[in-house]
Amino acid sequence: MSRALLIMGTPVEPGNRGVMALGASIADLCKAVHEDKSVAFLQVHKPAADVVVRSGAGDFMVPVITCRMSPRVRLRDHLLWILLMSLLYRLLPFCALRLKIRRSVPWIDAVLAAELVGDVRGGDSFSDIYGLKRFAMAFLPVFSVILLRGSMVHFPQTYGPFRSKTARCLARYLLRHSSAAVARDPESQKIAQVLAGEKLRVGLSPDVAFALHPAKPAEIQTAPPLDAPLSANVIGLNVNGLMYFGGYTGRNEFGLKLDYRSFVASLVVRLLEEHPGELLMVPHTFAIAGDPESDNEASRQVREALPDELQKRVRIVTGDYDAHQLKGIIGQCDFFIGSRMHSCIAALSQGVPCVGVAYSMKFRGVFESVGMEDWVVDGRDVDENEALRRVLELYRKRDEVRATLAVNAAAARARLKEVFAEILQPVGRR
Repeated sequence: MSRALLIMGTPVEPGNRGVMALGASIADLCKAVHEDKSVAFLQVHKPAADVVVRSGAGDFMVPVITCRMSPRVRLRDHLLWILLMSLLYRLLPFCALRLKIRRSVPWIDAVLAAELVGDVRGGDSFSDIYGLKRFAMAFLPVFSVILLRGSMVHFPQTYGPFRSKTARCLARYLLRHSSAAVARDPESQKIAQVLAGEKLRVGLSPDVAFALHPAKPAEIQTAPPLDAPLSANVIGLNVNGLMYFGGYTGRNEFGLKLDYRSFVASLVVRLLEEHPGELLMVPHTFAIAGDPESDNEASRQVREALPDELQKRVRIVTGDYDAHQLKGIIGQCDFFIGSRMHSCIAALSQGVPCVGVAYSMKFRGVFESVGMEDWVVDGRDVDENEALRRVLELYRKRDEVRATLAVNAAAARARLKEVFAEILQPVGRR
């Protein structure tokens, strides 16, 4: 593997288009700063084909280097073997055995050859809010990089909250073995700074997905099908399947005060009473029925529960669109409400007034980065009536913020280029 810039923490074939948006955005930002450098994804994933990243300067291919935990994988590509060989490599003095380890394990060779390795943890998984097991499993491949290189970079993301001492200890270790770390909101910047200590200054940046290049698909596939081009005054709505189905456990895992399922049903009716046009439901995480992550299944249930006369004004995006294309679709909306944060970023970054119906602290800081912090309705703090009142009030104010939002979104995109120029400053100096 040639000396590439390696990106971790962005699975390349997930249903979650927000995670895909992170990976594509980071790859594009890296290429914008160092056009002559190659970029690759480093993933715990089944073998995957190269990924196409769309860019204003032209599309480019990003190769994928993988390892797995499956017992069916070749030993050299098994994560536990990689960890063992990484530890042995770290402990050995320079010798022939070190060289043999490097040559026999593609993951290790790629990490050692790279000019920089950075992790983004899906944007919000540097936390145990999704469970300690998930946090610990994500720690292991990053630990192998630190064993091999001594340190790494943490791209702009949310840090915390941490419910357990174990997760906090693992997070402290990672941050204290970082050459750079950047937060995407002031609150998690403070959390990360405490964990990192005095030797590392944790930076602040807009979310990288503000830089994602939108691509309007030639045709928008919906159910029911569109019989004309998308109207100019369509409202966009993203229903978060994980909130709708109560989290992975089904028992209000995020501690919401808001009955999200009831709220969404009421919101659609109230919006259609007030809005003369149509409502477009935009899933941002796709999964099969029965999977709690499934925005598409939650959207289907919401629409089918509507009276027949209202169902005619509601359509669900059904096409297998990538993150760039979904952003292009969201950019055609006049107003947007989202509960997947990256669906909200897709709107905000294109100057579309957007309300974020939140389940965690990450929303407010990201909205604050473009002066829209008052457009977050936190489901942990408000009940259904208050949430409905707030969203409808903001809908009526959408034209008041449109021009300012467009200016602030452009400033966020410019700031991202500055941040990545700083992060990648050591590249090429080895």
